[in-house]
Amino acid sequence: MKKLIAAIVVMMAMSPVFAQTATPAPAATKQAPAKAPATPKALPAPEQRAIAYSDELKTKLHLTDDQYKKVLAVNTECIRRKDALKANGDKAGNGFKDISAYRKQQFQTILTPDQLTQLKAMNAQHGGKKDAE
Repeated sequence: MKKLIAAIVVMMAMSPVFAQTATPAPAATKQAPAKAPATPKALPAPEQRAIAYSDELKTKLHLTDDQYKKVLAVNTECIRRKDALKANGDKAGNGFKDISAYRKQQFQTILTPDQLTQLKAMNAQHGGKKDAE
């Protein structure tokens, strides 16, 4: 009796495996139209991206004109360096960390302590994405 119950339990456990087997549909009837391979979107020039980020910082941190010029120079350099790393195929190397550390160090010399606090809050709000730009 125990063997019979065990056999029934095994058969019931295995039955869903054999319950429905999908038959492959003909390729012409259900296949979606072929899409062109996705091309990576072209980024604006490093200078334009640096201007956009620096303008955002100028507005949110109330930078002086002198601070803005220095921040723009740092952002332009960092974006160019990161683009060069990406062009060389370095997707997750230490080079990006070095660039972020350089940017942070430069910002500490340019910004006031209050502005640095605001920048940290901005980066935390954006998940650090802006600093990684």
